[in-house]
Amino acid sequence: MKSRFLVISAIAVASVLVFFVVDSMNLDRLCAEKGGVRNGDMCIIETFETEIDETDITESDFDFSKVRLMKPNTMEIFYYPNPEDVTNRDVFQKFILIRLPEELGGGVDDVTAFRAYSSLSVGVHCQVKYWPDEGRKRMEDPCWGSVYRPIDGANMYPYPVMTDSPLGLPYLDLSIDGDGSLYVEPPVWTMQENGVIGVGRTMSMQEIRHGSQILVDSYEKTNPNHPKIPVDFAGLVLAEISSHHNRVNARYSDFGSLYYQDVSFEVRNVSAQDQKSFSNLAEPNSEFWQIGDTVIRIGGSAMDKNSKQPEKFRDYGVEFILDGFTYAITGSDLELLKTFIVSHYFPENSHDDMFLVSSTVK
Repeated sequence: MKSRFLVISAIAVASVLVFFVVDSMNLDRLCAEKGGVRNGDMCIIETFETEIDETDITESDFDFSKVRLMKPNTMEIFYYPNPEDVTNRDVFQKFILIRLPEELGGGVDDVTAFRAYSSLSVGVHCQVKYWPDEGRKRMEDPCWGSVYRPIDGANMYPYPVMTDSPLGLPYLDLSIDGDGSLYVEPPVWTMQENGVIGVGRTMSMQEIRHGSQILVDSYEKTNPNHPKIPVDFAGLVLAEISSHHNRVNARYSDFGSLYYQDVSFEVRNVSAQDQKSFSNLAEPNSEFWQIGDTVIRIGGSAMDKNSKQPEKFRDYGVEFILDGFTYAITGSDLELLKTFIVSHYFPENSHDDMFLVSSTVK
């Protein structure tokens, strides 16, 4: 028989009926311990609401019937499949429950506002934590430094496991019934389904792009006056995006560790004075190119032939001003960057329309 535990009550009522289904041989004992009433294959426990101070909620005594008190952009800890068993805690049964930030849908009162992931990071068995800070809003592994995005649990970087397939945190499917009670559905612990605890979950690029599109839609909704941010950039896929006043930062990745590639992307408002002085800033080891009326400056450590930095860590920095915004893009494949920039931002031109104006490269 499949196990199904109610872990969350999503709506406020005078009393909450908590249902759980377990193997028949354990049902009588567990039901008696909880003070419940046996009803066929279910044990029904009636609990009554009390006022609680959210600051007093701890890992050991968090009551999931009070999860409606979770605010958007917060995290709680729970254990599955035995959330009530406080004496036999196993880190492989430890999960983090996240209520997404409002801009990612955490403000709605339904199941889509929540995510439940294993607390063990991919491959290294270190416990992850969700950081709600502005400009962060992600899960991080303090041992390896791996970063996971809350929308789908995808491992953005760095990658502790050598693979050519995207990996994510194992997760639990959540569902909601007609009474507003949120449940954990029985998981299938394989790499292709819910994942394997402590190992990870195999993700498709279609899943990755779906999560990235949610990030783009959220960004465009909250920043209607900023330039649009593409889901794909120079053969890579958007990993994360954050905005700070007049600046937007994004990172693109191939979501693989064998030949890891990434591109950092920044867009910021630019003043009229900055626009006038941009083409006069002739930095060492840089080139000025032009396409149409736009000047493109190319620099970075990869342009410095005398750089002592290992070649695999060198990159190019591309900057240009368009429609009152400065674009600053950093990556390792210059021709790929130039080709994408021309096709995406100057579609009326071709790559061959770019011409070199000046160079300070020695």
